[in-house]
Amino acid sequence: MRTFITWLGIVLLPLAASAQKKPGAAASVEGVEIKGDAVAGSRITAVVKVKLEKGYHVHSNKPSQPEYIPTVLTVESAAGVKAGTIGYPAGKSEKVRGLDKPLSVYEEHFEVTVPLGLAATAKLPLTVPATLSYQACQGATCYAPQRLKFEIRLPAAR
Repeated sequence: MRTFITWLGIVLLPLAASAQKKPGAAASVEGVEIKGDAVAGSRITAVVKVKLEKGYHVHSNKPSQPEYIPTVLTVESAAGVKAGTIGYPAGKSEKVRGLDKPLSVYEEHFEVTVPLGLAATAKLPLTVPATLSYQACQGATCYAPQRLKFEIRLPAAR
């Protein structure tokens, strides 16, 4: 009986772990690199490093067809910070079985750049809320759109 219970635990544990994650929740933010000196009155760039789970792709910010859902990063307002035009990488052209035209996608890792202007009155450190909206697919099978919330943290000057 003890062997059966141990075996059952080994079989069900991976299923329980995978059940906690929503299908299509394939993106994670590996980190945010701040380029430039984050001091009041300066301009800096936040580089958001996104990782996709193996076997998934997301449509680029400029999908190959208008009906496809683009990957979009939005930055919420924060006192003393103004976001500039967000920069996205070019998508990779990928031919997917079952579809006539190639897709414009991101796979594995990609980076999105966010220029930030800090007001002369900005009080550091501060946090800028952000959201990555995307639709993950495996081949021609796409899942419900997802919203990944995270924070861009601007440290105090050293």
